[in-house]
Amino acid sequence: MRAWLLVGVASVAAAACAIGLRARWHREQLACRLLADLPAAAGRDPVLVRFAASEAPPVFAAHCAPCHGVHMRGNAAIGAPDLTDGVWLWGDGSVYGIERIILYGIRAGDAKARDVDDMPAFGLKGTFHYQGTSGFQGKVVGGAALDSGEVWDLVQYLLKINHRPYEVEAANEGERLSKESQTSCRDCHGFDLKGDTDYGAPNLTINVWNNGGTPQNLYDSIYYGRHRLMPAWRDVLTLEQIRALAVYIHAVSHRPERGS
Repeated sequence: MRAWLLVGVASVAAAACAIGLRARWHREQLACRLLADLPAAAGRDPVLVRFAASEAPPVFAAHCAPCHGVHMRGNAAIGAPDLTDGVWLWGDGSVYGIERIILYGIRAGDAKARDVDDMPAFGLKGTFHYQGTSGFQGKVVGGAALDSGEVWDLVQYLLKINHRPYEVEAANEGERLSKESQTSCRDCHGFDLKGDTDYGAPNLTINVWNNGGTPQNLYDSIYYGRHRLMPAWRDVLTLEQIRALAVYIHAVSHRPERGS
């Protein structure tokens, strides 16, 4: 009887081992496919999307959530964008575009990082140096100086074009200022103010604000400028982890219910 029991235990253990080996083999095959496919193809493959959704959350929780939040909704206090709303400051929100940002960062000091322009400090003159993340140093450059009243006028214009309560006379003056050669918002944000993702210039007409959308937040962005950094993760995460994150974030940002 004891011998039969031992045989039975051994058989169960062998079966469990075989199942474990098959599961490991299956995971390794999916990981290979995830990296072997082009980014766009991986993002369209339901099997790989499900695989990325199982692999990426722990990585996101450990490395991305401290800035973007556990629910991926961002943090206006540090300018970390909402990753669920389908609105992209840099690039087109494709798997490739997301992956590139994760790999090289934004203004992270990497030669391949996104780093074309900054939001100037229109209320200040001169150059202001700062110490960024991971010891990276940089500067914010003051634009053509505006006084507090003029900055407030621009804020009222932004409120107007976003269909929010605004002061009529101030908004009219803000519209004029937005077209002035030395203070033109259109140089970066486009003639229609809908932004330019090549420059990291946000769309100013859809009421989505990485740094907060209160009148005071908007005032601070114009007066003091913005210079936000995202670190490069290519030396911290594996390529598989980065691809899984890119596919996962892309899928989350394209959910029909993302605006709820």
